Amino acid sequence: MRYRAHIVSSKGTPRTKSLTRAVDLLHVVASRPDGSSASELARVASLPRSTVARTLRTLADAGLVEEPADGAGWVLGYELVRLARAADPHRRLVEAAQAPLSRLRDAATESALLAVPRGRPGMEILLQFDPGRHIGVASWVGADVPLHASSAGKLVLSDLDEDELAAWLGTRPLASFTEKTITDAPVLRAELARVRRQGWAELVDELEEGLASISVPLRSPRGALVGIVGLSGPTFRLGKARRRELLPAVQEAAAEIERGLTR
Repeated sequence: MRYRAHIVSSKGTPRTKSLTRAVDLLHVVASRPDGSSASELARVASLPRSTVARTLRTLADAGLVEEPADGAGWVLGYELVRLARAADPHRRLVEAAQAPLSRLRDAATESALLAVPRGRPGMEILLQFDPGRHIGVASWVGADVPLHASSAGKLVLSDLDEDELAAWLGTRPLASFTEKTITDAPVLRAELARVRRQGWAELVDELEEGLASISVPLRSPRGALVGIVGLSGPTFRLGKARRRELLPAVQEAAAEIERGLTR
């Protein structure tokens, strides 16, 4: 089967086929971070090897792909990293969150996190600041976190309207990770209603036994969900009383980040 990038084109101006092939090829290269030969890339992309070879050399001239001297094969080039940094839509948010998250981590001596919505629904954890403890949580940055089994994910789901939530629930069963994972749609709806009422979310042993977290939303001046601030740690340290004690600190960190975004 021919590999195709997930690009949806609207009608109107004709597209440049050679550029479309180049984008497809970049996606194939990205799917093989350890490197691949031109022959292997041509096979996966279902393109003639001569076409792939010419395209790779053209992309290499622009720094978009590289062929390391160790012979591992073609990999993405550093120019893509530079372009991605320049296009990062969350750069201001990350910059505004650095100091407040660091202070939150120090005050709570637990892991402080920043997440952002991705798609509708979806999210990605961008930052995690960990305390100097021997027992803590793994890094969640870039991880695929189930929305119904994370406190930040519950905030993302609670931001959906009824039709959006129904559509999401209809696409997949709610996976179970522990005995406490919410896997029943009516129960999840009730949990999300509670999150909306109180304005924050929590998780206790629902993704992993022994993992607890609390999260509060970051909102734009118009009320749109633009990010999430959370604390995560072992349940034996983040019990109910401790979570309630730390909630104002998490809310203040979120408020400080929001103020930073409006300056």
